[in-house]
Amino acid sequence: MQTAVRNVPSSSDLLKLRGTRPLFAEELRTRIAAGARCVRFEYCFSLLFVTVRRQSPVYLTGSWQVRYLRGLWFSLLALALGPWGVPWGIAWTLWSVWINTTGGVDCTTEIVSVLEPGARVPANGNEIAPHTDVTPA
Repeated sequence: MQTAVRNVPSSSDLLKLRGTRPLFAEELRTRIAAGARCVRFEYCFSLLFVTVRRQSPVYLTGSWQVRYLRGLWFSLLALALGPWGVPWGIAWTLWSVWINTTGGVDCTTEIVSVLEPGARVPANGNEIAPHTDVTPA
């Protein structure tokens, strides 16, 4: 029987995210608490009857302007290489461009859950609160 082994970084490990220098876990938590987001961008490429959709590595971004500019590169890549496949090339190219121009796929919650398995990111993103289970009385 196989079990999933989760690699939880220790406080002395440097985390390598795109868009920034390697950070310690506490530095990353501080940046996320200040409003930074971890995002991925989509792109696709096609070869006649085959279209492949992929996501970029995780980028640490501080504002929506940075997310938009980083997403433009992946949108251009999708527009150049994506629409040539039949039948999904055009559909997935348009989907990739839409995702990238709206800020990418936010994966901050996943990154925080790797850092602290019991933590969650509130909707406003201003603080990292520990997860508490509430049981009805």
